[in-house]
Amino acid sequence: MPAETLPMKKVTRLYLIKHHLFQKAAKQNLEDVVDDVCGLHAQASATPYLSLWNRVEGFEDSLLDKALYRDKTLVKVWCMRGTLHVIPSLDLPIYNRALRTMWFEHHGRFMQAPDYPPKEERKKLIYPKIVQALAEKPLKRKELNAKVQALLKDDSKPYQRLFSGWGGILKETAYEGLTVHAEPCEREACFARVDNWLPKIRLDNVSEEEAQEKLLIKYLIGYGPATAQDFCLWSGLIAGDARKAIEKVKDSLLEEVKVEGSKGLFLLLKQDLKLLDLISLDEKALPCLLPKFDSYVLGHKDRTRIIHDEHKKHVFHKAGDIAATLLLDGRITGTWTHKKTKNSLTVAITPFRRLAKDEFRQVGEEAKQLNQFMGVAQLKLLFTR
Repeated sequence: MPAETLPMKKVTRLYLIKHHLFQKAAKQNLEDVVDDVCGLHAQASATPYLSLWNRVEGFEDSLLDKALYRDKTLVKVWCMRGTLHVIPSLDLPIYNRALRTMWFEHHGRFMQAPDYPPKEERKKLIYPKIVQALAEKPLKRKELNAKVQALLKDDSKPYQRLFSGWGGILKETAYEGLTVHAEPCEREACFARVDNWLPKIRLDNVSEEEAQEKLLIKYLIGYGPATAQDFCLWSGLIAGDARKAIEKVKDSLLEEVKVEGSKGLFLLLKQDLKLLDLISLDEKALPCLLPKFDSYVLGHKDRTRIIHDEHKKHVFHKAGDIAATLLLDGRITGTWTHKKTKNSLTVAITPFRRLAKDEFRQVGEEAKQLNQFMGVAQLKLLFTR
């Protein structure tokens, strides 16, 4: 039986709905939103807050801080592609076990520099010292480095460079399942032991293969229809591991479909094929001002559903930088920047095309909402070319 071809507009609308960008979620469902989008990118400190502002009705910064640092239902940790994300704490075993090998054997190879001590030496000597140093409370990077050096005594010199601001050995200990980010200390990143910060979480209660299958299903819930290449790009897994996970669940949970305007076959959860039939395109989605590195923009290798090819260069920059984007009815239709001072917020929007009158008005209303969220008195809204 030939694969069904799905209309591109319905695929985009499904994606928008799954990411809570067609209709915002209630405050009490904040953790569900993070789960549905498979984590919030958190390399840039403002991104997770702005991502949730776009998705949660009446969102305030304190809601995310409470979930991260008081209730600890969410946790900040390195996972997909070696980048920092906010994920549900209960799912930490899935993300950690699924991606641990990915980091140590592939993406973490910069730690194999000739002047770095070998991994086995780091694991045997430095990991235990980090765990020992964090026994009493979370520490800032410099504090942790100093305490580890003190514990090493005369052996400290070869290891001083390991506490890099780009992650360094603390990224390793995160993938090893030893550390996570704690509440910032005086606006600086702070680190805690997993067993102290999340004492009820057991990372090894799931095998690597099981975790990769669960991660695939989570990904397809938020990002399907998608290809194996999409899953690899998003997760950082190598193609062989992704294929194994797909083969395990393919017959029972997945359908292969085509997408109008895109090449090849896409994977879709069977339950979502039924959902697509129910989607109406009569109502247009309101504009969204997505932050840099928003999850909606990073989910696929084939981005046909959200952006025209000629506009990609304005969003996906060299050195991995991803612009903040203007979303109109689910598609990236421009970029934006902002500058905040004590009394004003300047929002500069660069559309890729001329906006219709109703779009212009709606984008202005969204900018006003952003101004209120950021808590400043005056909004300066600019449209640039």
